[in-house]
Amino acid sequence: MPQPQDNARAIFLILLIFWLATSPDSGPGLIAGPSLIKSRLARQRHALGILNSTQWGDFSPRLVDDPPDDPPSDQLDGQPETETETETGATYLNLTGFRKEDNYAWEDLQLFKNRCEEWSTNAVGIPEAAAPVWQNATGVVQGWWQRRNTSSPRYHSNYNLSEISPGVTWAGLNSDWSRNATGAEGKIMVRLEDNQDATTEPEKMDKTILDKAVVKAREVSGTVTIDDVQGTGSSWEMRLHGVHWPRQGSMLLTTTSEKFAGIFGLPHFTTRPDFFESSRALLNRTLEKALEKKEQHTFTDQIDPWTSTLDSPGEAWNPTPHCEYLLYVQVHPLDQDLLGVQPTLTGPENVAKAIQDIEDELRFPQGTGHRRIPRLQMSAVVYSPDCAFFLETKGPPAFAPVDGKHMVGVKQEIFLHSVSTFLLGLALIVFGQLQLLKLQMRETSTPSTLGRVSFYTGCMMLLADGMLFTGAAAWSFSASTTLLPSLAITVVSFLSMTVGTFFLAEIHKVQEPEWRREERERERRNTSATATPPNSRQTPTATTPRPAATPPIIIPSDQDIDAEIEEVTTNNNNNATLPAPATAATAAPTAQNLRTQLSNIFGRLLFLGICILFLSLAAASWRPSWRAGYFNILLFVYLSLWFPQIYRNVYRNCRRALSWRFVIGQSVLRLLPIAYFYVVPNNFAFAEPDWTAFAVLSGWLWIQIWILGAQSVLGPRFGVPRGWMPEAWEYHPVLREDNIEAGGLPIGLVSTPNSPTSPERVRSSEEGKDKERKRTNTHVIDCAICREVLEVPVVKAGFEDPTAGGVAGVFARRMYMVTPCRHIFHSACLEGWMRFRLQCPICREELPPL
Repeated sequence: MPQPQDNARAIFLILLIFWLATSPDSGPGLIAGPSLIKSRLARQRHALGILNSTQWGDFSPRLVDDPPDDPPSDQLDGQPETETETETGATYLNLTGFRKEDNYAWEDLQLFKNRCEEWSTNAVGIPEAAAPVWQNATGVVQGWWQRRNTSSPRYHSNYNLSEISPGVTWAGLNSDWSRNATGAEGKIMVRLEDNQDATTEPEKMDKTILDKAVVKAREVSGTVTIDDVQGTGSSWEMRLHGVHWPRQGSMLLTTTSEKFAGIFGLPHFTTRPDFFESSRALLNRTLEKALEKKEQHTFTDQIDPWTSTLDSPGEAWNPTPHCEYLLYVQVHPLDQDLLGVQPTLTGPENVAKAIQDIEDELRFPQGTGHRRIPRLQMSAVVYSPDCAFFLETKGPPAFAPVDGKHMVGVKQEIFLHSVSTFLLGLALIVFGQLQLLKLQMRETSTPSTLGRVSFYTGCMMLLADGMLFTGAAAWSFSASTTLLPSLAITVVSFLSMTVGTFFLAEIHKVQEPEWRREERERERRNTSATATPPNSRQTPTATTPRPAATPPIIIPSDQDIDAEIEEVTTNNNNNATLPAPATAATAAPTAQNLRTQLSNIFGRLLFLGICILFLSLAAASWRPSWRAGYFNILLFVYLSLWFPQIYRNVYRNCRRALSWRFVIGQSVLRLLPIAYFYVVPNNFAFAEPDWTAFAVLSGWLWIQIWILGAQSVLGPRFGVPRGWMPEAWEYHPVLREDNIEAGGLPIGLVSTPNSPTSPERVRSSEEGKDKERKRTNTHVIDCAICREVLEVPVVKAGFEDPTAGGVAGVFARRMYMVTPCRHIFHSACLEGWMRFRLQCPICREELPPL
């Protein structure tokens, strides 16, 4: 019969599947979907027609200094399709977001173009003598931005989306738009995909001429992440499409949505006529091909290819309004010291040739050695025409180099190499953890040693290995370049998880009876508190004579027949006082409701790991301070893996549960991946170094190791108040001569005739010695395990040992161990014996585990 926890888990999974299957679908359905797709394609086809019929300067909106006036009605009637001309000479396009009545902040468009030209001039010089740059800009860069306002502010209440994009159903019209950066500064990360084989302008080139010299423009796309650190604290990730002019190192990208036809009007945002012509010719071909493909697959392919929202199918039907972005990126020249070529001596042609050699080697490795690959550096200007703000990367000449170097990163090949190196290193680390675990399992192979190990410490390690296996397996499904390293981590983490599961199962098998006894004790106390009759207690009368105190006679438990008879009689009497049906009713649920079943524990670990993974994925979009706090707390809990072992040592009064090789090795290996992200400045995740947080995490881990060391030397309960933990047998007691009658001294240390400890073998302190030395005698006995002499300090009758509670007394008592059956041995001898058998070597009495 399945347990109630299994039934509850099955019901929860059924409800979860039912909720996912019956969740409301925001799509228009099978009938209305293709019609909406056709309407969108018709609007995009119309926008492409306008792009083909316009020329350089056709989109020239009113500037800031121009007087605002309305266009004459005759000009509106004469040019309704392509453009609108005002009395001041301002012209607009009949594209979504480009019309005058759309009320976008186009009066600052010229300021954006001027800023772009200034950025390019500062980076590579004048267009006629531009410095050579990377021809392929594929890579990842990041930096800090500073916000600037436009001439006139804009708010979402200034726009009527029903008029801007009629026929589109918007979600959240009355709420604030996303991607609205309001802070003074924040972080930006750009991942560019500048495919070398993408469509170029001109489309066909003479292969006898160097290709890169004749490529005027090339398709480019990128993923931009904006972190509004000082504003809303939000993080937005968006997809932009545009054009790259490789010879000049300039790129212009834009977002596209139902309220902004950005990609169809992108040539009008360019700063030069040659940029306009090359980008328009390129986009005419690429957009035409994309629209033809979409028109042929209206039923199967319903996603907008130029959407800026990542992994959100609902945007195709019910888009959410957000701020639109124009992004101008300028690639900076390479570091000449790392490149090894001086342009003043060899000319810019040789510099371009050296850059081309590096790019060819990165893309098609041939074994050509380079001392060091220069880093990828770019500057960017972001302009939002509907939310009316500028974002400019921080760097020279506006800022000092110490304040920022615009955006700095690495080429895609170097980035993937860093990821692969990290993954291979992580696989080696997990393999080292696996080897340490196997060695520990070899040393911890008996019930005595398995009973010392904390079950929850093993659970924390198994949970971490399981999460790593899940993440590596999921990454392997989508990995291409890093497939082999990710597969290596998947295999090694799976082996570590399998071995850890077996080790945890062995610990559970040994410790489950202990947990069961504790549960029975709790139930017995609860039952006795509720089922004991009020008159069941018998108070002794005043006339009852109290027996005289007699010395106790100690009999081994296996020979005490009278005690066994009394225990059986007492149990029978206690059971007789309880009704039979009640006893039967409580015994069955007790066996079924045990919470120590291994399958239930693994199910809880699986559920907890899934929750942590999903919560960590959700934390990627949190406010940066919240995200950092969450991961710091998560890692702090993870690095508390030795705390359950410390508690286990105190609770069971045991020590040396795990070898120092395992403790220190696991601590170092599990701390190394964390140190990579907290200490290394140029890590592939672009995480900023946080030495303070890493010092706290590593310090907390080493504090636990020092506590384990103190428990091994001074005792598990050294410094812990006696009443905080349940009573446990003390194998290293303080021995006194004045409690012989109470059985305080071990068997064999009592000075009786014809005993091994007769006065002839007892060496007392000499006359004239220090008074403190007269407090103790040194008794000698032969250890039954090693047959060597064991000297035991015994406090004289009537004296107190001042060092009994100190460190000196602790070290002195560590030399011997006394069993509950009052036999004494060397500590090392009995500890070695108890690793294999929890029985006294002399009388075979059961011993409590260390």
